[in-house]
Amino acid sequence: MAKTKATTEAQAVELRRSAQLAAAERRNRFFIVGGVVLGILVAIGFIGFGWYQTQIRPLGKTVLQVEDTKFSLAHLERRMRLEFDQRLQFTQGLTLGQLANIVLSELELEATVVEGGKQLEIFVTDEDVDAEVRVRGNLADEVAPNLFAQEFRRQVEDTGLEPDEYRQFLRATLAQDKVLDYFAFFVPSEEPQVLIRWIVLDDEEQAQAAFLRLENDEDFGEVARQLSIETSTSEEGGLVDWSPRGAFPSDALEDYLFEEAEPDVHSEVLASGQLFYILELLELNESRALDEGQRLVVANRELASWIDDVNDTLDIDRDFTAEDATHISVN
Repeated sequence: MAKTKATTEAQAVELRRSAQLAAAERRNRFFIVGGVVLGILVAIGFIGFGWYQTQIRPLGKTVLQVEDTKFSLAHLERRMRLEFDQRLQFTQGLTLGQLANIVLSELELEATVVEGGKQLEIFVTDEDVDAEVRVRGNLADEVAPNLFAQEFRRQVEDTGLEPDEYRQFLRATLAQDKVLDYFAFFVPSEEPQVLIRWIVLDDEEQAQAAFLRLENDEDFGEVARQLSIETSTSEEGGLVDWSPRGAFPSDALEDYLFEEAEPDVHSEVLASGQLFYILELLELNESRALDEGQRLVVANRELASWIDDVNDTLDIDRDFTAEDATHISVN
């Protein structure tokens, strides 16, 4: 009996020991599996944090601020895509950095006109923006709210912008129209204008060769017809109809034509941007009537001058770097 009791106690001890070992083994397996899972979660966390740090967070950086209006890198990227899609032939050869700086300049111009317009007491209201949405969607003024919302979503999706970015874009477009109308209202009825001929080339050596031909008494019109890349005037021997200041590519060319040129005497080769010009003044009229097209030229000239002045009064901060360009894509 004693043996049986001792055996039973020994078996109980062995069972308890086996249970303890099994429990310990389960705990070890739990900690091993838990450690692996924790390691995976930590690794995923680091990967996610790295993705956020290198991809998501940079897109939130403010790359342009005009007064209180801020433009993030993500906003810039969406506007770059819109610009790329709409003007493919002009943008496809540009680097991302070049395209970004072009679009940044456009965003800065838009914000400058909106902010500067306030100085002229020119404002664009939310109602103005809504009206523009209806115009672009061919909607009636009293269209149902659900139809307006549907059309607004369609326009936003077409641009690839965020809703608030699209409204900001429309606001800037309307502000530009209003400010241009403001300056058009004050355009005088007449201004100094010039009648000229020109030869336009994109290669300096060719321009110098054209200049030598003129120096050897070849006909200006014939040289223009043969060489000028400005096709809208080359067939007419380089003739440019009466034009006020603001119609030519640069102030330097206009200063020559309006202040220095002598009638029927061609200029030296003059560079402007990537092009080269040979100019010949045919006539200067100090007070010639402006037609509607010329009035628009003058209005745009005054608008551009006003924007230069406004830029000096606004707090503008552009912060776009080469590293920022690595975080964006237009594809």
